[in-house]
Amino acid sequence: MRLLIIHNKYKSKYIGGEDVVFGRELKALKRELGSENVFEYSVSNDNINKISIIFSIWFSRKHYKNIYKIVRKNKIDLVHVHNFYPLLTSSIFKASKKAGAKTVQTLHNFRWWCLSGIFYRKKYGICEICSKKKLQYPGIIYKCYRGSFFQSLLTALAIFFYKTKRAFKYIDIFFVLTEFQKNKVLEMGVNLDKIVLKPNFIKIDIVENKEKKDFIYVGKLDESKGVLKLLETWKKLDNKYVLRFIGEGDLSNSRDNFTQDNIVFLGKLNNKETLNYISNSKYLIFPSMWYETFGLTIIEAMSLGVPVVGFDIGPRREFIKNEFNGFLIKPEKLKETIERIYDFENYENLSFNARNFAQNYSENTVLKNQINIYKKIIDGDL
Repeated sequence: MRLLIIHNKYKSKYIGGEDVVFGRELKALKRELGSENVFEYSVSNDNINKISIIFSIWFSRKHYKNIYKIVRKNKIDLVHVHNFYPLLTSSIFKASKKAGAKTVQTLHNFRWWCLSGIFYRKKYGICEICSKKKLQYPGIIYKCYRGSFFQSLLTALAIFFYKTKRAFKYIDIFFVLTEFQKNKVLEMGVNLDKIVLKPNFIKIDIVENKEKKDFIYVGKLDESKGVLKLLETWKKLDNKYVLRFIGEGDLSNSRDNFTQDNIVFLGKLNNKETLNYISNSKYLIFPSMWYETFGLTIIEAMSLGVPVVGFDIGPRREFIKNEFNGFLIKPEKLKETIERIYDFENYENLSFNARNFAQNYSENTVLKNQINIYKKIIDGDL
């Protein structure tokens, strides 16, 4: 089995879940299958040229030729694409198929059906108005791609062009990360036989038990992630309820948002530092206001014995079992929930159950299944 793993990385100052998953899977696959059998092709949005992208976004001849050559020269059996937009374009799917490889794309977001990729509109909430439109013109009007009319127009036209050129016919299988996402993709018109559930994994290490205290949020500091809801709620709570924020984003540009006595702003930390803070916390709060496609920090926290408080939106109920390994709540119930669970009498059981649940997403478990799926795709059994 010879694989080519492809990814269009985001800007380095905004490294998110997709970039993390790409790196983890690439490293694990090389270790499992041998570095000589797993190839990488990646680009970064750090290198976007605002002029040339206007012409190359429709079909990148450069990346088409590169991918075609790599697949042919190295006799690649399967090409696995994570993110392809905006630098790689859908040309890489065509190149892979024309060169003789099977193709897979992990749907880390909903970009094919939504300009923002997350079915969320600022100051509005969850929005699926563009999901079944051939041209996502409402997203242009609402500037859904990076808050820019021009970039939204360009993205809408590019996605329309890809679909017009029937890009989906060059993709054998879409990996979805949850049952919720699977159902959403079915709603968007993707055939069931092209969809395979394959969650992300985490590397679970045995850690010493630590005294856990306070609450923690980890992620992008953005409205869609529920950060404004957290800040609003914490203003109403007693100072004994301490919340730590790890991450960067639009809201971190104004440090006035984080000057309360019961709020600690830690900024952007590396993975080791972040996991250390999580393991010392009593609860992780996951307040995202959009569906999310997975929720990597949920599983990471649980693996450290830290229960999760999450809003009942999207696939979170597939991970958080209320009062078993965390608390699944409505956003308006956040304040009363925080006050109720601060000294939760069955906390040790919550922590134990969280740690056990996370084992379902261990690297060994998920990776073995992923390789078996690859084999079936290559053999034509999927």
